[in-house]
Amino acid sequence: MIRKYKVLFGVMLGLFILIFGVSCCVIGIADCAVDKNYFSGEKNSYIAEDATMVSAHRAGSILAPENTLNAFKLGIHEATTGGYTVDIWEFDLHITKDNELILLHDSTLDRTSDSREVLGEKDARPEDYTLEELRRLNMGYNFERDGSYPFRPLSEAEINAQGLRVCTLEEVLDYMESPEAKAVAPAEYGKFRYIIEIKNSGKLGEKAADILYDTLKEYDLLDDVVFGTFNQNVTDYVDENYPDMLRSSSICEVLDFWFAYLTGADLDKRGVGYCALQIPYSKTLNFLGTKELVDYAHKYNIAVQYWTINEADDVEHLRSIGADCVMSDDPDMCYDVLKG
Repeated sequence: MIRKYKVLFGVMLGLFILIFGVSCCVIGIADCAVDKNYFSGEKNSYIAEDATMVSAHRAGSILAPENTLNAFKLGIHEATTGGYTVDIWEFDLHITKDNELILLHDSTLDRTSDSREVLGEKDARPEDYTLEELRRLNMGYNFERDGSYPFRPLSEAEINAQGLRVCTLEEVLDYMESPEAKAVAPAEYGKFRYIIEIKNSGKLGEKAADILYDTLKEYDLLDDVVFGTFNQNVTDYVDENYPDMLRSSSICEVLDFWFAYLTGADLDKRGVGYCALQIPYSKTLNFLGTKELVDYAHKYNIAVQYWTINEADDVEHLRSIGADCVMSDDPDMCYDVLKG
């Protein structure tokens, strides 16, 4: 049944892309790109030189509680002890009531934490609480491994010690800039790189973008982060206010790129507003994972990053077509395929 729905989704997405592209061509609204060149003629540094890069999606949500310091610390420990190494860390941000950026994927706290028990509310949203209030939560509460929930019985002290509290953007960056982490950072950059997605839309998303930009500038990480969002108003806001912030393609731009690829359009004549094309891939969406598509993107200095890839044969396929980065909830498996 699940496979049936995946196939149906793939067919519907393909039809949507085709219909969207044709209609945009006819009525003249397909050009989502802008006159912008991030790299001034130099090769996009997110295009892989040799091996496809490993990205830990939500910091590696199969291996550890997602978007927690616990997950980052596990990755650094693995790299230190000869296990998997991550090239690019992917995580998500939400803004709190007191304007702190915290790592969280969903718009509510229920799925990953004990928010119902602690906050006494179903579907609690982070923007309705201060950071101090959110610190009471155990962000590993609903993490399941082998049919059990290993982080539920922990004491308050153990939750703190194991990095399972809500964490802020600054806390993650501080840890990843620590000597322990920098010792295993990719040698070609001397530091880790990141894919960071802002989940808030509207004015909250714009405020989150302000804070993110200021933080990245403070940490000297503007060249080491690809910013992304599914919210067009936030994309537009970043383009207008922070043109030096590297970003990935918006939904509109993905569709525009796909139609340009199908028609062999010359993107140099229109300009491209993003440094990385971030697109899904699965066996039912295999039309998005071809060497021809990757080569077309590289022709215009665009990196191609695929999400969310949790099957080894899919990782191997994307490596074979020259994908620049594979985002996986299981970076251990991904590393074994790509670098093993």
